[in-house]
Amino acid sequence: IEHNMDVVMSLCDRVWVMAEGRNLASGTPAEVQQNPLVLEAYLGS
Repeated sequence: IEHNMDVVMSLCDRVWVMAEGRNLASGTPAEVQQNPLVLEAYLGS
């Protein structure tokens, strides 16, 4: 578990994103950064 996104995106081959106790997305850092569910949960609509 890591919350520093610079570390996560530079070190990890795959990431899982959770919000409110549920898995929102998993994939490569690039895939997760583009995922609409992740963007909505963390950046708002």
